[in-house]
Amino acid sequence: MRHFGKKACRWICLSVLLAILLPAEMKVHGQAPYHTLTQGPNGYLVYTQDAYEPGSLLNPDLKSPEDLFYYNGKLYIADTGNARILVMEGEEVVQEITSEYLTAPSGLAVTQEYIYAADYGAREILVFHHDGSLYTRIGKPQEKVFGENSAFSPVKIGVDKRGNLYVVSEGSTSGVMQLSIEGNFLGYFGSNRTNTSLMMILQRTFFTQEQLDKLFKNIPSSVANIAVDELGLMYTVTQGQNAGEQGQSIRKLSIAGADLISPGYYSHGFVDVAVDRNMNIYAVDSWGTVYEYDSYGNIIFAFGYVDTQMQRIGLVSSAAAIDVSEDGTLYVLDKGKGIIQEYEPTDFARKVHLGLSDYMNGKYAEAEQNWQEINRANTAFLFSYEALAKASFKRQDYTQAMDYYRVAGNVSGYSQAYWYARNQWIEKNLTWVMAALILLWAAAKLVRRLNAKKGFLAPVEKMGRRLGEIPFLQQLKVMKLMLRNPFDGYYTIHHEEKVSVLTATFLYLWLIVLQITDLYVTSYLFNQTDIAYVNLGAVIGRIMLPLLLFVACNFLVSTISGGEGKFKHVYCGTIYALSPYLVFLLPLQIVSNALTENERFFYEFGYLLIMGWCVILLYLMVQEVHVYSVSETIKNICVTVVTMLLFLLAAFTLYLLGQQLWQFVVSIYKEVALRV
Repeated sequence: MRHFGKKACRWICLSVLLAILLPAEMKVHGQAPYHTLTQGPNGYLVYTQDAYEPGSLLNPDLKSPEDLFYYNGKLYIADTGNARILVMEGEEVVQEITSEYLTAPSGLAVTQEYIYAADYGAREILVFHHDGSLYTRIGKPQEKVFGENSAFSPVKIGVDKRGNLYVVSEGSTSGVMQLSIEGNFLGYFGSNRTNTSLMMILQRTFFTQEQLDKLFKNIPSSVANIAVDELGLMYTVTQGQNAGEQGQSIRKLSIAGADLISPGYYSHGFVDVAVDRNMNIYAVDSWGTVYEYDSYGNIIFAFGYVDTQMQRIGLVSSAAAIDVSEDGTLYVLDKGKGIIQEYEPTDFARKVHLGLSDYMNGKYAEAEQNWQEINRANTAFLFSYEALAKASFKRQDYTQAMDYYRVAGNVSGYSQAYWYARNQWIEKNLTWVMAALILLWAAAKLVRRLNAKKGFLAPVEKMGRRLGEIPFLQQLKVMKLMLRNPFDGYYTIHHEEKVSVLTATFLYLWLIVLQITDLYVTSYLFNQTDIAYVNLGAVIGRIMLPLLLFVACNFLVSTISGGEGKFKHVYCGTIYALSPYLVFLLPLQIVSNALTENERFFYEFGYLLIMGWCVILLYLMVQEVHVYSVSETIKNICVTVVTMLLFLLAAFTLYLLGQQLWQFVVSIYKEVALRV
């Protein structure tokens, strides 16, 4: 009992000491109830450290709130169900704005002069002074260009620095309405696009107006919400799968209405968008997932999850709006619970934001240490490689910049760094290379003259002639004949039969090797395939399956149509028709490592030249091996292609039938096993 009393006394003293030392307002964060994703190498989303931790829950007794807006340290909330606008500072409500004209505020925007409220219930825009007094009401525009029958149902609003209003009207497919502060209609802005398919073009061409009226209208999706940044650029979000497929789920629009970003990751259910002072973009979908992008549309973080009756801090049941404060705290309005969830940035997120700010301002070298720390914390954070590449490039370490750009997947940056690295190498080694070439040329000329007088290379030349007499090497030399005179080459294959199946099979294997060297030897600028994700069987199958199927189908078709070639001739002739590919592709792959993106033409022209040459030789193979006329050759090739397609269709049908048969056998086995 005495021992227990001593232990209790120690615990009490420790508790009192902690109470004295710890700050009274210290917030304690639990583990975030969601995962955070970021973009990793190759563009895939990967898990990363928590970027935001759940902060305070603000519960000012809201009823069906629709929007919020953060301005100058205060949070403005459209409390739609209670027909009021609340102003909060910290966790306290400091102002309540009501009016006899305010019935159902659903959208807010705040400037230094006014508070703007889009009132869906009143079909008006109400403008208040900051003291809560009503300044003006803006109703439906009266201009004829707006249209007498056009509906005016404002649900969201944004205001630029010139005082122009951007209004989202429910169901409007023409885009965002642009109004002056006096309510004058200035036009539509930022309308979404529509996709026109071939079927739609044919319908418009051949259908009557009555038939067209019965079809579904191909109209653009309505904008769901907007935001306007400090530069006057507008951001919109649009819901629906169709908007996502057209790249319109989230848009950043220039003053001329052009798209400035094209995010690779987005949600079909975005409900709101916000922009911070560094031009980072935040969007939230109705399921509570928050997406953060940089000013170029690259995804930085994605986190959050819908609350399925777990009532956990950090989860929302039905998100309606989002905004961000000066210090990076996010506010997400939960319409379902009638609360506001704060998300506070972690140290990792603050480092990333600092790095992004320096990057956007061109301070690459100054931010290098910060990005190195971010990279050490998470080596899969893609943007860190982009920033480190810029820093390395600025200090003229082009080789390291190339490595970083390659991980970041930035082909243009890699090419630019390589161009400078190549120039550095040429400036440093050109003299030595030229001297070495001159010495080699002089040595070769000297050896040739001495050999002509002394003949000391006669044994080597004799050995070379003996090697040239080996049947395998003689058969390989037929490729040289194919390049110079294909008619003589096919005569050698068909009539003289100087090419064996074994040699042809070796060339087929060399063709497979070239597919592998294309992955390892070709410059990154012309082949961005990640070897870690390559299915070697698929790579080999893509080239060998069509080729062998052509050999089999061409032989079958030629047998029926009077062709003279045997299967051996078709098998050997086909691979020898690819002689330009077999001979020149590897040198082209090697040369690609000396080219930049601006010199892509030389690589692509060389590749197209090789492929075109092979097509001509393949045509000549069918003509010469089967002894066809021009018309018979073309007919044979067309029938061969159709036969190949029929074989593929038959194989696919058998595969489906096999799958169904296997499922049937498995179901019978399970049924018997259960009954026994």
